[in-house]
Amino acid sequence: MLILRRSEIRQRVQEEAERLERVEARLRQIEQEEDMSKYDVVVKHVEAFKVASVRGVVPTPPEQGGLWGELEGYLATKRVRPIGPCLSLYHDDEAKERDWDIEVCEPIEANVAESQRVKVRVLPDVASMACVVHHGPFTTIGEAYDAVSKWISGNGYHITGPAREVYVKATENGNQTDPDTVTEIQFPVEKG
Repeated sequence: MLILRRSEIRQRVQEEAERLERVEARLRQIEQEEDMSKYDVVVKHVEAFKVASVRGVVPTPPEQGGLWGELEGYLATKRVRPIGPCLSLYHDDEAKERDWDIEVCEPIEANVAESQRVKVRVLPDVASMACVVHHGPFTTIGEAYDAVSKWISGNGYHITGPAREVYVKATENGNQTDPDTVTEIQFPVEKG
């Protein structure tokens, strides 16, 4: 009788262990769903291109409008039109509370003389650029930065230069809450 009872208890323990494993598997799945990013990171080659730019230190990224005003005003006086989406380069190694080193850029073809503030240069060819596209207002762009940063470190890459924000579909008048904004965030990266 005790042998039969032992066999029944072992059977129940095995069934409960299997049930516990299914519960734990479901919990892991739920945790991963919460951590799964809505952003797809792509590594691509970005060719070199010429830009006109103005670089300066601004209190926070949303306050870069003055730099854009300088650049666009200068290009307008020279009758130079951009040939593609404008972009910002973030020269700081990490996000800061204040005093961001930002360079605003307009891609151009024309030859234009530089001024004291407006520089013309070629952004270098980048063999491996980790990129993510953010659809939505700038007020939520931190989610995209978090996603690409986690992807870079989680896949054995390291950042080799300034981050780029390419304004694929820009806002009117720097509206930070425009839900129709499309921004591509790019980080030059290398394995290792």
